[in-house]
Amino acid sequence: MRIGLVARFLGLPIGLGTYAVNLLQALDRREDEHEYFIYTPTWNEVPPLGPRFRVRRSYAPRGSRAAHTLWDQTLPAVAAAREPVDLVHYLHAAAPPFSPGCPVVVNLLDAIRWVVPGYRLPYPYDWLERRAVRRADLVLTLSESARTDIERVLGIPRAKIRVTYLGGPPLDPEQSSKEPYFLFVGGTEKRKNLGAVLEAFRSVEGFELRVVGRHKASPVHETRREQSGVRWLGFVGEQELVELYRHATALVFPTRYEGFGLPVLEAMARRTPVIASTSSSIPEVARGAAILVDPDDVEALRDAMGRIAAEPALRAQLVERGAEVVSGFSWDETARATVAAYEELGAAR
Repeated sequence: MRIGLVARFLGLPIGLGTYAVNLLQALDRREDEHEYFIYTPTWNEVPPLGPRFRVRRSYAPRGSRAAHTLWDQTLPAVAAAREPVDLVHYLHAAAPPFSPGCPVVVNLLDAIRWVVPGYRLPYPYDWLERRAVRRADLVLTLSESARTDIERVLGIPRAKIRVTYLGGPPLDPEQSSKEPYFLFVGGTEKRKNLGAVLEAFRSVEGFELRVVGRHKASPVHETRREQSGVRWLGFVGEQELVELYRHATALVFPTRYEGFGLPVLEAMARRTPVIASTSSSIPEVARGAAILVDPDDVEALRDAMGRIAAEPALRAQLVERGAEVVSGFSWDETARATVAAYEELGAAR
């Protein structure tokens, strides 16, 4: 098959950018005969890829959501029709207003815009995303939980949605030394539930809480609260975050909603215990290798933090089980499931 990949976020330091680059590299590692055409703005970085990949760059001004949306709607589809390709896969929630002459696959990583209050895009961007998902021949998402949400809130038939789990980081060969701090990743974004962590942490003695992530003045962020024993680290680089995971006593991640929940795997890959929530996709990703609590139950969260702090055997058990879980999530499997979706769609035409 000749497959067009629309990768507007390629190379950008956000989730969609990480997804795009890892998927492309995993597709490149596969031994198959498919050809790939990458449609991306001129300013995006494209990783080194083999001869089966051809890059088609086109101009899109930086910093303008309207211009980026216009690019989504026009240039990739025109280029795909010119090739021509057998299938076009938008690696984000977008699609052209006209048919490119072949099936269209759209990625919708989660349904947060319609499930969690405050995240809805302004019109017409919300309408365009809904239309893209509804008109797609196939929708790819990151978890069964997200699949259920997309079916429920957008009315997409379940049979038209496929789950392609993300890959986790490579497992550290050995456990690093641990320091007396709990790690929280997510900043003050309300759905990450930092308020419950701060409340639970008040009763934990002898430990520090380190908070990674941005604080913004917005409807979806909490007001930052200064508290004894809490270190606000803000945004950190990739390698610094890895080291924070490695040396933490545990990751505390009682999020209210995640399409996937990559921090769970990031901590497990660094052989660090995880306390997380029972909500959305988290149980699906944790697979029994984390302590899971109701995100609204501060007492249960406080108890979990206390147990982690006081019970070395429990920490060792969680680390061992976490290593097994993270080893089961790979970008090669993401690529395999993605290509299987392509081939299934191609065979049905």
